Amino acid sequence: MSNRLHVTKTFKSLDEQIALLKGRKLIIRDEQKAKRHLLEINYFDLINGFETLLLKDDKAIDKEFEGYYFEDFLLLYDLDKKLNIELLKLLDKFETRLKTSMAYRFCEKYFRTAADADCYINLSNYTNPANNHLSLPSDIAKSIRNHKIFRTNIRYNGVTYRTFIEFSKAKYTFLSTYDSPPFWMLIKVLEFGAVFKLLLGYEKDVFEKVIKDMGMKYIDKQKFINSIRIFIDLRNTCAHFQLVNRYRTANNIRIDAGMINDLGLRPKSNIRGLPTYYEIKLYDTLLVISQFEDLKNIRKLMNDFYYKRCNSKRERQLMMKIFERMGENKLSKWLSIGKCN
Repeated sequence: MSNRLHVTKTFKSLDEQIALLKGRKLIIRDEQKAKRHLLEINYFDLINGFETLLLKDDKAIDKEFEGYYFEDFLLLYDLDKKLNIELLKLLDKFETRLKTSMAYRFCEKYFRTAADADCYINLSNYTNPANNHLSLPSDIAKSIRNHKIFRTNIRYNGVTYRTFIEFSKAKYTFLSTYDSPPFWMLIKVLEFGAVFKLLLGYEKDVFEKVIKDMGMKYIDKQKFINSIRIFIDLRNTCAHFQLVNRYRTANNIRIDAGMINDLGLRPKSNIRGLPTYYEIKLYDTLLVISQFEDLKNIRKLMNDFYYKRCNSKRERQLMMKIFERMGENKLSKWLSIGKCN
């Protein structure tokens, strides 16, 4: 991370923003249209988010664009937003499959009679992630008893609820008519991170069935766990509308060595040029997703943008630049991503 401090920005009107861009030699054909876009899209995202791809010299103190148009920024921004949507669809599909399998496999073992409806808040049905069968890194090997579903005396809208089930029934209408909502319904209210933490407390036989349902073998459990950590990190980026073309996995997520080897991932190199086990870009993250989901819509998006949206050599050169930023500078790789995984 850079230690460089940026000068505090001052407010600029739309006219001043246009003047600034024109002063940097950006070609603006229709100023009124450009102003409308600047009023609808955050300047920081639209301009600052992509300008290094268009600047004549991205290290120069005085910024200058050479032969580029305001519409070029719109092209790249539109690609990013559409890519964000497709990523969320993929992650949502994976999360839905995971929740379904987790609830089914857990209830398959523990839900024997109606009296077992709340089996998922019985601590004896879980193991301690700190010393269970998964050999977890210390930063995620947290005691299962601290999971939110085991919390008591939960305050919500001025009322204190004795258990998480009571709280959920009060907050979510579709659960309110059940005395003890079944796990396959209650798991719907758990966010991705909470679902993952619960999975880490599953006993070995139940976990084995879940990982098999998701398309992996138990011997690949470290790859599976590592993949979900990456997905949660990417989901947070997408959900907060950050620019996904700049995505890098969080620097506290170590990339599994087996997954690096199997998928041909390219983590960040150190100052000596040697690969580390940290920080992969978006292309490699998509390869991780391809272990579980079909990337056909990603392939189509890249094909459509390059061959249908780009009408000039300049635009296609820009596409190649953003491909490189996302971790792969070969068009053929983007148009076939996930096919061989």
